[in-house]
Parts: sequence; C-alpha cells; structure tokens
Amino acid sequence: MEAVRLSRDTWLSGFQWFFFIFCNTVVIPPTLQSAFHLSSATTFVLTQYSFLTTALACLLQAFFGHRRALMEGPGGLWWGTILTLTLAESAQGTSLASIGGSLALGIALAGVLTMVIGFSGLGPWLARLFRPAVMIVFMFLLGAQLTTIFFKGMLGLPFGAVNGPVDLNGAAFSLAVAVVIFIVTFIVILPQRIGKFAVLLGTILGWGIYVCWFGNTHVITQTQSWQWFPLGHSLDIKPGIVITAVLTGLVNISNTFGAIRGSDTFYGNSPAMPALYRRSFVVSGAMTLIGAPLGVIPFSPFVSSIGLITQTQDATRRAFVVGSLLFLLIGLFPPLTRFFCAIPLTISSAVMLVAYLPLLWSSLLFVNLTELNARNIYRIAIPLFCGVFLMGVPGAYLQQLPLLVRPLLSNGLLMGVLLAVALENLFPWDRVK
Repeated sequence: MEAVRLSRDTWLSGFQWFFFIFCNTVVIPPTLQSAFHLSSATTFVLTQYSFLTTALACLLQAFFGHRRALMEGPGGLWWGTILTLTLAESAQGTSLASIGGSLALGIALAGVLTMVIGFSGLGPWLARLFRPAVMIVFMFLLGAQLTTIFFKGMLGLPFGAVNGPVDLNGAAFSLAVAVVIFIVTFIVILPQRIGKFAVLLGTILGWGIYVCWFGNTHVITQTQSWQWFPLGHSLDIKPGIVITAVLTGLVNISNTFGAIRGSDTFYGNSPAMPALYRRSFVVSGAMTLIGAPLGVIPFSPFVSSIGLITQTQDATRRAFVVGSLLFLLIGLFPPLTRFFCAIPLTISSAVMLVAYLPLLWSSLLFVNLTELNARNIYRIAIPLFCGVFLMGVPGAYLQQLPLLVRPLLSNGLLMGVLLAVALENLFPWDRVK
C-alpha cells in the first residue's frame, strides 16, 4: 500500500510539474508569431521546437546538470529582450529577416560563452558581481517587463511594429481579468493544499469558458515540415543586436545562481558545490546553442521552480522527470501539440501574469539582504528608474543613435541591470552610513 501511495503522489506531483513547464513554454510562441509576423504553420513548428528542447533541457539537467528538480526553460530575460529589441528595430526599418539572423548569431555566441563559463569554472567569480542590490533591480525590472508582455496578450495587442489602428478585444480581456481574479482569490483564501492547484483550475476553467464564448478561434489545420531559422535569417547581420544578445546571455547567468541557491534548503541545507554550477552552465549553454537555429528562446534554470516545490513539498527528481517526460511526449506527437497549442493567448497570458506577480516578492527578499539608507539608496534608485524610463521610450525616439548601441539602449531591463552591476561594484556603498 505504501508503494502504491508513493507512486500516486509521484504521478500527481509529476503532472503538476508538467503543467508548470507547459504554461511557462506555451505562452511564448504566439508572442513571437506576432512580433515576427509568422504564419500559423511556422508557429506550430516553433511550438514543437520549444516543447521538445525544453523537455530535453529539463531531463539533461536532472541527470547530468545540477541534478535538481528545477525547470530549465526559455528565460524571461531573453524573452523580454527579444520582443523589446524586435519591436524597437522593426519600428525603425530593420528587416525582420535581419533581426532574426542577428539574434540567431548572438544567441549561439551566448550559448558558447555560457559553456566556456561552465568548463572554466568562472561562474563563482561572476556570481560576486550579482550582489543582492543588483538582484533587487533585476527581479523588479524583469517582473515589470514580463507583466507588460502578459497585459499585451490579455488585451490582444500586437508584439511587433504595426501600421494603423489596433482593435482591442474588450470581451476577451474581461474574461482574462476574471481568470486573474479567480486564481488570486483561490490562492489567497483557500488552504495551501488546495490553493496550489489554482493555476491549473484557472487555466482549464478559463480555456473552457473562452471556447464556449468565442469558439475555438485558434485552430491549426495545416502544418509544415520542420525548418531552420523560423524567425528569419539574413546575411545582413546587425552588430548591435549581436552584442545585445551576448550581454543578455551574461546577465542571464544570474538565474542559475538564484535558482540553485534558492533550492539549497530542499537538498540538505548545504550549499551547492562548484561542480554543480559548472555542469548546469554547460547544459544551459549547450541547449542554447542547439536552440539558436531553431528560433527557441535561450535557456536557464527557473527561479520560480522554488515556488512550486514549496507548494507541493516534493523536491524529488522522480516527479520532475515524470513531468518532463510527459512534456516530451506532447512535443513528439503533432496531434497532442496541436491540441495544447489551442489554448488562447488571452488565457495563457492571464495565467502567467499571476504566476509572475510574485517576482515583486523575490525582489523584496533581496532588500532584506541589503543595508539601505537615505544616502546609499542611489545604488538601487538610479538603475531602477533609468530602466523603467527606457522601457517606456518609443523606438522612434532612438532612431538617431548609432546602430551599434541602439539595440542595447532600447532595452530598459538590460540597461538597468548592467548599470546596477557597474554601480554596485565600482562604489563602496556599504561604507556609506
């Protein structure tokens, strides 16, 4: 009986992991479809690529990388950077093929660089650059950028450059808001043992109501064979985009430290050994390199995995592997992929909005690790407010800037984090009392 009970618990936790991995992945291809004006068939191929590579990345990390129950998936920093950069550059006349080709090259270089960091053991040295004050800025700006993306999805706004007026789907947005309210209320009011299923129930309920209300408007009836560079490719490489991608890869390594450090408490309270970080970087870098010609958003361990482990109280690799294998199964069979692709972007964006709102809490946790006062608050205020300002600057305003720096300055998240790293490591803020 005990063996049966453990098996049932493992399957339940595994399904929860599957749903967590699925929700964090399925919302991305539709936004890339909007930004790069992809056909429905190409988006389907891109979704299959995302499912298969994400499942493979999770399994490789579980068996050969950090060997912990931490989702390895498309990084939020990368996702936000690619969408922001694409919108800014396309609005200023850069062809989508040139953007796609430049991103593929930059992502490949970032993957190689991440592998070099892993093999060389430079990770612990780089970790010292990302002090708690830097992580405050990173978590806050990442949350601000991602929630902006999710609100766009809920409103039905395009993610790329557009000409002419844009129609808002008020009815669909109202349903999305109702889903957000339902999930948050479910989490806040009900006991944790029930509230941990709020996201699952909210997605199923919202999806069902959407289909009953609007019909199944997102049906893929035609598919095409697999293809290279679905986001486009061109020999017209833009150095500024390549440099921005490489810098994004460097900043993205902070996710690895945040996820592994945060999960130490579930694995004997002992700090992870340097070899664990090295293996994790090698796997992340290799999967990023493999995904570059496939148009897949680059990978990193998800800090938000810690929240799921806290809810389920199951940090075993068995459940995580079960969830990863289920997700791999979805990607291997086109009918299953087609079925799960049918979830409306409006609903998936609402679900992910709730899932990422706790990034504010993560940011505040790092505040407790930073000694702040009225004199040294500038270490956070300057990069934070500069990042927020740059997030709201229309791409057309940057048209007169050199092509080499324009992609970087159009990204408020990346500029804010780089400014925070520079300020934190160049000034002795802790001595300012």
